Amino acid sequence: MNALYEELRNAIEGEVRFDPYSKALYSTDASIYRIEPIGVVIPRHMGDVIATVDVARRNQVPVLPRGGGTSLAGQTVGHAVVMDCSKYMNRILEVNPAEGWVRLQPGVVQDDLNAHLRPLGFLFGPDTSTSNRATLGGMTGNNSASSHSIVYGKTIDHVLELTVVLSDGSTTVFKSLDKAQVEAKLAGGAL
Repeated sequence: MNALYEELRNAIEGEVRFDPYSKALYSTDASIYRIEPIGVVIPRHMGDVIATVDVARRNQVPVLPRGGGTSLAGQTVGHAVVMDCSKYMNRILEVNPAEGWVRLQPGVVQDDLNAHLRPLGFLFGPDTSTSNRATLGGMTGNNSASSHSIVYGKTIDHVLELTVVLSDGSTTVFKSLDKAQVEAKLAGGAL
């Protein structure tokens, strides 16, 4: 794994941690499961995410994105390169009160978002019990809900679009498409 570690260190600006302590920290979440990761990457920006996925693809190792680690079913643990966006990629980028949307990075914590939105008269729905630790990226990947989801909905009920990194390192935007747009995407030949 030293070659993978070195390749990641040379490819990204963020942190690359393959030491036993870091692997132990990321081997568990709020669930009962414990699986040691291959290593941990803490990206500073989207370019680091793309580079991490590209290096992992070329080395045929899985990547497991992780937020606050509040999962109760083990979704954030696995023998993979765990990518934690909560340290650096945690900014609210834009709020549009007139149209009722916000653009943010995946490491934003739910309570931090709601504290930012509250003075504007808004609230991000799913009332999760771990809202002081759960990140929006993790909530999106998990489609988090709560006991109040009938009132506030699940995470997917509040997402308009996502900019994502695909397994080949390319990026795309997931959003609602009409039939012609879907057909054009299918004819494109890319992921």
